[in-house]
Amino acid sequence: MNKNVKRVLAGLTMMVSVGLVAGCGSSEQVGYVDMQKIMTDSQKGQDTRSKLEAKYNEINTRLAQEQSAGQDANAMMQSKQKAEQEMQVYQQAMINDFRNSVDTNVQAIAKEKNITAVVEKNALISGGVDLTEEVLTKMGKVENKDQAAAGDAKATNGEQQTENK
Repeated sequence: MNKNVKRVLAGLTMMVSVGLVAGCGSSEQVGYVDMQKIMTDSQKGQDTRSKLEAKYNEINTRLAQEQSAGQDANAMMQSKQKAEQEMQVYQQAMINDFRNSVDTNVQAIAKEKNITAVVEKNALISGGVDLTEEVLTKMGKVENKDQAAAGDAKATNGEQQTENK
């Protein structure tokens, strides 16, 4: 009976081993995106940054007007606290909107490429498929401002040369 138990255990061990080895050969892939690059190079990221700067300037202008109106220190402190809360709420809403846009595009690309998981670049130690450029393309890449400025300068110079002739 001992021999039969050993054979059964050996057989079960082999079956489990084969199952594990077969699972190791799965084609699961991990992708990653560089969120910093997406924020700086995508149109949505630029728009988000511009809106945040505009809101910040609006709040600072309002606070400066209140201060010049001669509010007392206590009222001014309350105004500053309300302004900070307003900015935090607005900033969180804008970041969530940007993040949802990125997530939607990442999910679509991951589905197209059969990628099972996507993480941020700084969370990945090694390996993975870089999806950053595809996400940027899908979200709308910002043109290089230096190239655009050079193109405008050439066009202006060309117009001036044409006028001079």
